[in-house]
Order: sequence, then C-alpha cells, then structure tokens
Amino acid sequence: MAEAGAAEFAEFGAAALDSFQALFEETEHLDHRSNGAHARELLGDLLIDLMHYAEHRGLEFNDILAQANGYYLSERNSPDVFAIGSTVQLDGPAADEAILLGQPTRGTVTGLLVPHDGPTEYDVQFLGETTSRTIIGADLEPASPFPATSTTQGVINDPLRAEETLVAAMGRIGDADLSGLRPRQDDLDDHHILLDALVAWNGMDKRSVTDLLLAKIEPRLAATPPKTPVTDTPLSPAQLAAQDFPIPLAQGLAGHHPTPAPPPRPAAPADTRNHRHR
Repeated sequence: MAEAGAAEFAEFGAAALDSFQALFEETEHLDHRSNGAHARELLGDLLIDLMHYAEHRGLEFNDILAQANGYYLSERNSPDVFAIGSTVQLDGPAADEAILLGQPTRGTVTGLLVPHDGPTEYDVQFLGETTSRTIIGADLEPASPFPATSTTQGVINDPLRAEETLVAAMGRIGDADLSGLRPRQDDLDDHHILLDALVAWNGMDKRSVTDLLLAKIEPRLAATPPKTPVTDTPLSPAQLAAQDFPIPLAQGLAGHHPTPAPPPRPAAPADTRNHRHR
C-alpha cells in the first residue's frame, strides 16, 4: 500500500468513530461527518473511554498522547519538530561530550514525544547502536542528508539502511573468512563503498567506524558454526587488505575489545503507530 497522507489518516479516524458510534443506540442520531458539534461529542466520549482503557492496562495516557502529538506534527511536516526519518546531529555540550568519547554525533530520528509541558524528546539512532537514545530537542540540530550511494543492492540514501546493508555484507565476509572461503565480490564492493560513505557522513576515522560495526557483527559470527571449505581459494591477509578490509575478520574479532560506551538513556515508549509505515 502506498504511504498514506493526511486525508487518508483523517478517514481512518472517521472510520474509528463510525465503529465507536455503532456500539451505542443512543448515538444513532449523531452525524460526526457533517456536524462539528456531533464530532466533538463523539471524540470526547471516545477519549474518555480510551483513558479508562489505558488506566485498566496500567498505561500512562498522557505519555501516549504526547507521543501521538509528536507523530501528528511529524506527519504534518511541522517546522516545529524534526520529522521521523530525518537526519540530525548533536549540538553544544552534547556534541562535545560525544566527540571526546569517540562516539558518533549524527543519527536518524526514529520517534518523538511532544509533552504538554516540557521539552520535546527525540528517539535518535546513532551508528553502531542497536537501540535509539532519547535526546531533548535543545541538544539537536539538522544534519546534512546521507549522500545517495550506489551499491549492488541499489542506491541507498538512508544511513540506517546503509549501516544495515554494510553489517550484513561484513557478516558474510566474516563467515567466509572463518570458513576459509573467498568472500563474494559483491560483498567486498559494498563493504568498500558503504564504509567510505558512513565514514565521510559521520566525520569519523575508518578504524573507529569499523570498531563500532564489529561490535554488532561479533554476536552473529559467534553463533554461526564454521562451514567446511569447498573449492574456493581463500583470500590471504594481503588480499583482504587490498580489498580495503582492515584485517582478516576472524583475527579482528578475536582481539576486538572496543571502549565500552556509556549506558544509553531510557528509550521513549515504543512506537505504536506501525500502520503509518506500511
């Protein structure tokens, strides 16, 4: 299904009110689709019931409402918020701290929360991290978009997809290396192209980016039993280096002890608007 727009979202809401209204005989006379007062009455009744439902389930309704408000503003392309999927970078002391710790300063907005009182909070996913971190809006500014990068998987212009594709390629290269097999040329090409793109976009050196990604690949390889070598000729360390792979991956993982990052701050409530991303 193509991505829905504001008119379709409004129709989803109208359909929800249709179903809610059908539950009660005493509301049959209301026509929320053409009468503003009737729509207000039904919306209020529905919200009250949803508040009761949230309390019954032990959920904080105001937090859910703040997250919904953020998604609503994002879908309206409001200039007051960073849209979900936009690229941002840390600003001020938050950026200085990340640079001092050797951590990336650029990331992608994966969620947001706009409370009635208090600062807007964003879920931002940075390079090498498996979960998003919660950052207040005052510590963020817009970042340059990720450059369109041609790979064997097509053109990639999103840093999260670039990282996912690179990690998958590095994992396959590592599997081949551990099994004494020659890695696929497509994987070696994608590794070279995407690593350079992520290095340039994050403004970090190649070794630091590779270390962040190896931390995500190591658990995958640890759970993968070695394969029996077949007729492929294995690449030597010199050949792997010529393909711009820093070191044989098996050797790199064995001696890989990255500097531990500080524990992430608690994430915002999980995204409950999956129907937005069909």
